[in-house]
Amino acid sequence: MEAAGWTWPLLTALVASGAALLGSALVLVLGERAERAAVWLLSYAIGTLLAAAMLHLLPEALELGPPRRAMTLFLGGIVAFVAFERLLRWRRPHAPHPAAPEHPAVERATAAMILWGDALHNLADGLVLGAAFAAGREAGMVAALAVIAHEVPQEIGDFAILLGAGYPRRRALLFNWLSALATVPGAALAFGWASASREVAAWLLPVSAGILTHIALADLVPAVHARRGGVAALAQMGLVLAGVLTIATLRAGHGH
Repeated sequence: MEAAGWTWPLLTALVASGAALLGSALVLVLGERAERAAVWLLSYAIGTLLAAAMLHLLPEALELGPPRRAMTLFLGGIVAFVAFERLLRWRRPHAPHPAAPEHPAVERATAAMILWGDALHNLADGLVLGAAFAAGREAGMVAALAVIAHEVPQEIGDFAILLGAGYPRRRALLFNWLSALATVPGAALAFGWASASREVAAWLLPVSAGILTHIALADLVPAVHARRGGVAALAQMGLVLAGVLTIATLRAGHGH
């Protein structure tokens, strides 16, 4: 395990936070078409998240410590994020998902809670990035691709919700971006901690894999299931497989 330098985790965390600006810009330019397209982007994100967790982060963790401990921590990451999202249950269930193009009016108090919930969610994304880069640049870039792939469609939905709550465009854009910036301190914290000790990395990597797995299966899969019909199902599965193949190709390209 050779940790990457500080530049890469911080730079990719900034790029991931910039997904908020990209998602917001797409809503401003394309309107409801961007929200309808978000569900297709989510399908690709499911594949990248699952492949990053199962083909990269978890195998790295198994190389660093006992398999039983790694799998226990992997499970712990899933369970911990279930508890996390239950505490912040207003983030999804109280507001429409990008899969639902037409948003009813959203109260400002609810929108504010969504912002806080997403800030903590983005902090967790940063922890994943930092832990992955501590394992090496390759692992970090794979994790970065998975994080960015799901950030763009997520931020499309969040920005649309803020507009539906009556936020002016500039304020909605600013608040959405500030929420996304929580990725940066999360990446710095995890990278600094994991780089200081191989043992810490052996604990953080399987937890990070569990977090990505939970996001893919609990957050994103229900959203893509909102699209019904045989053609939609085939297209979505094709995009999921494309996400998996993207990560698998990156891993194979580095000789693993």
